[in-house]
Amino acid sequence: MDNNKNYLDLKLYPNKSMSFKALFFVGFIFTIISILISSHFIINGAWPVGVFLFLDLLIIIFALKINYSRSQKYERIVLSDTLLIKKKNIKGYEKIIKIEPSWIRLKVCYYNNSGHLKIISKGKSLIVGNFLNIVELKKLAKEIKKALIKREKSLLLNF
Repeated sequence: MDNNKNYLDLKLYPNKSMSFKALFFVGFIFTIISILISSHFIINGAWPVGVFLFLDLLIIIFALKINYSRSQKYERIVLSDTLLIKKKNIKGYEKIIKIEPSWIRLKVCYYNNSGHLKIISKGKSLIVGNFLNIVELKKLAKEIKKALIKREKSLLLNF
């Protein structure tokens, strides 16, 4: 039996709205427009408008930064002899979870258009893919089920 055989190797990313270049371009354009408009108001004596435009600029840039950092997280699912799940959060920390795949149950949970996939083993559950939509979650569950079945068949054949 080949101990290093991967039956499944998936990397899940959240849906990205913009690339880094596009994000930088939008932030740069918004900064230039805010500077031009606020300088016009400051020159004409309406300095509070310039201050509030500067605050708007800071809020927009902060929101763009948060959006970009949240799009960098991922989850990696590897099925070999064990089910290995690596989760990288928005701060860059990686969490690695190992699960015995023989007793796994999968449950797609959703409400409105968001949800997650629960991987349940030995009474403990792990949430995966909470940034995916319902259709993607169902596809993910099917892929994992296919890989689990393939693993079980190869274990039975090698027994």
